Amino acid sequence: MSRRSAPFVAPDYIDDPTSKDGKKHAKVLLSTLQEDIASFRNEQFPPDILRQIRDMPIYEGNLAEVQTYEQRWQTLLERAMVFYPAANLPPDYLPLPASLEIPQFIYHVQRLHLTKTRAKESKSFGSVGALTDKCGDYSAEEIARMSAVFDNDDEARLVAHREFIDLRAYVFCRDNKSEMLEPERVRFYRTGLIVHALPDFKIVDSRQTPRKRRNDAYNNPLADNGVWKIYRKK
Repeated sequence: MSRRSAPFVAPDYIDDPTSKDGKKHAKVLLSTLQEDIASFRNEQFPPDILRQIRDMPIYEGNLAEVQTYEQRWQTLLERAMVFYPAANLPPDYLPLPASLEIPQFIYHVQRLHLTKTRAKESKSFGSVGALTDKCGDYSAEEIARMSAVFDNDDEARLVAHREFIDLRAYVFCRDNKSEMLEPERVRFYRTGLIVHALPDFKIVDSRQTPRKRRNDAYNNPLADNGVWKIYRKK
């Protein structure tokens, strides 16, 4: 099971958080938090009391070691929860956004399955100018084809796809009855992953054989600059 990230919520102590000034204030506070996280991470990551798994930003330890390391992050975790109050809470247990770069902590882990998957990044655009700003240059012929989409339909949008190899971990945990739970599919490369390893903890490394991506619903791109392929959004 994969997990989205928790949604952003402006802190209650900001006056009129839905106003222009309120939103600006919230962004400043969030930016300050991100700077503090980056500074702390530079000092405390990788962790000095845990063991690295393979060549990955994944570290394992016993319960006491993982709890000790998580406690170092506690002040920053509490500050982050002000902006993302739904993080790691029922019913969805959504993680903090990877953009914060706070390590993910997972307890009672029995098995870790490392995989590479062929995936794609997707962006949607309402104009050719916005698209080229983000995706780069295209030939005059390709620009003309993309422009024609908007000339013929004011409601049309273009979608850009970039293929890449996505590194993931499938994390198998046990519940308080020692029964194995359904695995969580975790993207960890940006944040790092900290696991509390149970006795007989096992690692399965399948990174040498990337999984095939599911068939793409989009074919015959309007444009392709070698990085981003452009299609009319369905």
